[in-house]
Amino acid sequence: MHNDFTLFLREYPNGTKVYFYYAYDDKEERKGPWTTKTNSKTEARNYCHALIRNGCLIPDRTKAMTFGEYAKGFWEHGSEYLRNQEGRKDITESYIGNCQKMLDNQILPFFSNKPLEDITDKAVNSWLLGFKKREVKDGGNTKIKQYKNTYANTVFGTLNVMLAEAVKKGLIKTNPCDNVKRLKNDRKKLEILTVEEVQKLFPKNYKAVWGNNEIAYAANRLASLTGMRAGEILGLRGEFVHDNYINVCGQYTEYGYGNTKTKESRTIPLIPEMIELLRKLMKQNGKGYVFSLDGGAKPVCRKYIYNEFHKALKKIGIDEKEIKRRGLSIHSWRHFLNTELQMQGLTIQQVQSVTGHKSDRMTEWYSHPDARQIEDVIKAQAAISGSRKQEKGEGKAKGLKIVKMPERKEGIARKRA
Repeated sequence: MHNDFTLFLREYPNGTKVYFYYAYDDKEERKGPWTTKTNSKTEARNYCHALIRNGCLIPDRTKAMTFGEYAKGFWEHGSEYLRNQEGRKDITESYIGNCQKMLDNQILPFFSNKPLEDITDKAVNSWLLGFKKREVKDGGNTKIKQYKNTYANTVFGTLNVMLAEAVKKGLIKTNPCDNVKRLKNDRKKLEILTVEEVQKLFPKNYKAVWGNNEIAYAANRLASLTGMRAGEILGLRGEFVHDNYINVCGQYTEYGYGNTKTKESRTIPLIPEMIELLRKLMKQNGKGYVFSLDGGAKPVCRKYIYNEFHKALKKIGIDEKEIKRRGLSIHSWRHFLNTELQMQGLTIQQVQSVTGHKSDRMTEWYSHPDARQIEDVIKAQAAISGSRKQEKGEGKAKGLKIVKMPERKEGIARKRA
């Protein structure tokens, strides 16, 4: 046996508290919740008893909680979900902001008015497949846009999180996303810059490629040597520049200055040439933001560095079509540096101490082996063959030595011989 209804108190992000109730239908299945529109438990009970007397404790299904009502304030600071998550792991402002954008732009337009209990796996699957041809408004016009599967899967992940939370709250029995498979991975394969191209980008006379834009030149030069994230470069302050290293203590994003992506600081050694270049900019910006046009009070925007990077690429013969095909951006420096440090023989631990990656899996994703590894394999094979001949007394391979093959862990080479 159970009561006709069950009350519980819900707190909204703005601090308002309201009693909601569950009820049971003729089949003894729990339904709801529905609001009593009051924060008084006595008034809430009286409200429910009045509904019983009128025979409408369970409202018409069309009045059941909609996804839009449930989603209100979900991604706002102070919400129950974020409070629970922040007590267990670090959540960045950018993550919260991106989830809110995906909710507003891609999820609410389709599910806002739909009762939570009416969202089925079939509806979710149809919505997910629809990313291939989605109608979007551009000013007063409507056009068809085709989104990448990787983006669609990211949005799907946000919906999955929200509906999984609805299950925990008892608002729905099962998560319809559990029966929906993500779309196949269509992530574009990146083709990083070669060492030769990088050397062309940064000649002794940098003005031949970068003009008088010393800030963009220095920012990209630093990225090529450290693999720092764009936000970390913008967030570099003069106080973090030392004689032969820098401290990466935070990043500057659209939300202002905050922690690094991993919430951890790191120290990166730097060649004297780069330290000298940074100190030159510090003469104008002091201990403030190094890459600044207003005396260090605020860094330049990401687009400023990105646009100048593209101009420089075109100067060395990489046109816009090639830039797009290879997926070259400021973040490409992170792929380049991660790959090059391993090619130069640094261990995975040494590479991660510079890039700030926390797992071998991420280091593997940012690695792009090139033809030099093919040469290493050929040399190793020749050395192995040479060693066998020597054992048989059939000659000696001149100029060759045994090359130790890389140790691997979870698909990652620990060392390069």
